[in-house]
Amino acid sequence: MFQSLLYQFKLRFRMINPFDIKQEFKFLNTTQQQCTLHSKEQLNESTYLMRFAIPQQDKCLGTRIGQYISLNDPKFDINTTRYYCPISRIDDVGMFDLLVHAIYAENKNFSTHITTLNEGHILNINGPFTNYLYHGYGAIEVPKYNINSNYQYIGIVAESSAIAAFFQLIEGIATNGDNTHIGLLYVADTLEELVLMEELMWYMEEKKINATFMLRNEKDLINKFFSGPKGQLNPIYLEQYLPQPSDQTLVLVCGSRAFKKETKTLLENINHQNIAII
Repeated sequence: MFQSLLYQFKLRFRMINPFDIKQEFKFLNTTQQQCTLHSKEQLNESTYLMRFAIPQQDKCLGTRIGQYISLNDPKFDINTTRYYCPISRIDDVGMFDLLVHAIYAENKNFSTHITTLNEGHILNINGPFTNYLYHGYGAIEVPKYNINSNYQYIGIVAESSAIAAFFQLIEGIATNGDNTHIGLLYVADTLEELVLMEELMWYMEEKKINATFMLRNEKDLINKFFSGPKGQLNPIYLEQYLPQPSDQTLVLVCGSRAFKKETKTLLENINHQNIAII
């Protein structure tokens, strides 16, 4: 998206690994730095697409697929830090995008706070930190679970805005000639909570991934016209829409605590052994 011509040239001729940007192109270096709010777009009632600029416009943010960053605002509360998974390409230069889910409560939390900021506001940024590392072409590492192996099939179960944890993985596999098979089950209560649906459907149409969108709230009027699966998550849906259990299949899960706990139990009940809760 924001690739320099020199960077595009080097990438095309394999001088750069599309799954691991060289250090010379990285902005993040594990010390606290700053970024600036460039723009924001409200996607639904509580979710925003927020774009941030970094000072070095010729560099990438510096995260790899599966890594995340932290933000804090000294003007809000220097001790309050929030973690986010970038959804822009890892090779975009000068800027990065985040999905921010605002939780509206009596006491404003940090995510709600940054959705109210104006363009030009400066925040502190730290990272990168690691949930998992995708090395490309099926090779994935999940330190928390001592997983470090190659898989032909990756299943993804994501709830609402938690799709952010996997969007770079999906985009990276779909656009870099990686033949790893992705089976995505994307779950939300309502249609408007299925953010980034347009981008995911494009990857489906290009036959890069298999994706299924599922709505839990069957009483919602708009949902009645939805043709995908509806109702509560159950073993039948997981068996139907995810890759089959095998030593070549890894399933990644992200969402609320209750969602992750429920999904893990259901996956274990249908004999999935390689499961990573992100």
